[in-house]
Amino acid sequence: MVKLNFFKPKESERNAKVTVHKTGKLGFSKSASDIMDLTNNRYCKIGLNTETEEDENLYMVIQKTKDEYTHKVSKAGDYYYLKAKQLLTELGIDYKDDDTTVIFDIIPLEVDETKYYRLRKRIIEKRKAKQT
Repeated sequence: MVKLNFFKPKESERNAKVTVHKTGKLGFSKSASDIMDLTNNRYCKIGLNTETEEDENLYMVIQKTKDEYTHKVSKAGDYYYLKAKQLLTELGIDYKDDDTTVIFDIIPLEVDETKYYRLRKRIIEKRKAKQT
């Protein structure tokens, strides 16, 4: 006799990311918008961990209401994004660089019943076409 234990399909949180666009917008992947429930939570706060200088991650809290620290999450079709030119400039991220793409991998966290997300930066170097 064989007893099988099947695994339920799960969307990988690895695909949950925010991409910096050349227009200065931060675009949320489908997985990120689902995990963050951006359909119902249209504001976010973005900050840094000031306790540890070595921590270069950004931190994001998603919420339903607006306050003085929130950025509005906009929607175009099924796509969610933030207008973030000023934020990217303050963070020293060159969003206009054609040789690289900046992506933030999203890691869900919870501390003292507060849900937030760590955004770990990755820089992808674009390959240049060979000159002939």
